[in-house]
Amino acid sequence: MRPGLKRRVKTARPDSTKSRESGSTKGAAPATGPGSEKYQRILDAAVEVIAENGYFSSPVSAIAKRAGVADGTIYLYFKSKDDVLRTAIDATFNKFHKQVEDEFKTLQGPREQLEYIAQVHLESHAVNRSMAILMQTEVRQSAKFIAEFSHHHLVKYIQVVREVVRRGQQEGIFRGDVSDGVVAHCMFGAIDELLSSAVFTGRVYDAKTTAAQVIDVLLHGITAES
Repeated sequence: MRPGLKRRVKTARPDSTKSRESGSTKGAAPATGPGSEKYQRILDAAVEVIAENGYFSSPVSAIAKRAGVADGTIYLYFKSKDDVLRTAIDATFNKFHKQVEDEFKTLQGPREQLEYIAQVHLESHAVNRSMAILMQTEVRQSAKFIAEFSHHHLVKYIQVVREVVRRGQQEGIFRGDVSDGVVAHCMFGAIDELLSSAVFTGRVYDAKTTAAQVIDVLLHGITAES
C-alpha cells in the first residue's frame, strides 16, 4: 500500500500545482509591486490628492489615507512623493503612446493620424480629470517637473507628430516647405491650450470634432476659399 500511495501523491502534486498556475492565477494582477491593485490605488490616490490640494499641501499621509494603506506602505513601492508623481505621469503617457501606436496599425492616412493624436490628447481631460488638472497646474509650476516632462514625454509626442508630417510631405499630402518640427509644436500647443481652458473654465469639448477643427486650421489656416 505504501508504494502505491507514494506514487499517487507524486502524481497529484504536479497536477494540483499546474491547475493553480494555469487556472485561478492566470492573468491575475500580482499581489505586490508594480501592477498590483494596491500599487495602482496609491498612484490614483496621489494624482487625486495633489490635484485637489497642490503638491506641497499633499503629504504622504494624505495620499496613504486616500489609498487606504499605512503611510509606510507607500515607501515599500516608491522612494518618495516625487517618485509616486513621476510614476503616475509616466504611466499616463505610456498609455497614451500605446493607444496611438495600436491605432496606427490600421489608421494609415497622415491627416487621420494627426486627428487621432489630437483626439486622444483632448480626451485625456475626460479620461482622468485629476491628471489633467495636475498637468496644467502642478507640473507647469515646477521647473524640475517641466524639465523631466519635456525630456521624456514631450519629445516623444513631438517626434510621433513629426514622423506623421514627414510621411505626409513625402506622399505629397502636406506642403514640403514647412518644418515638421514647427507643425508638431503648434499642434501640441493648440491642444494643450484647449485642455487648459477645459481645466480652468470647465468648458467641455467634443474631442473628435475639436481635434478635426484643430488639424484643419493647422493644415489650411483660416483663409476662406475664393
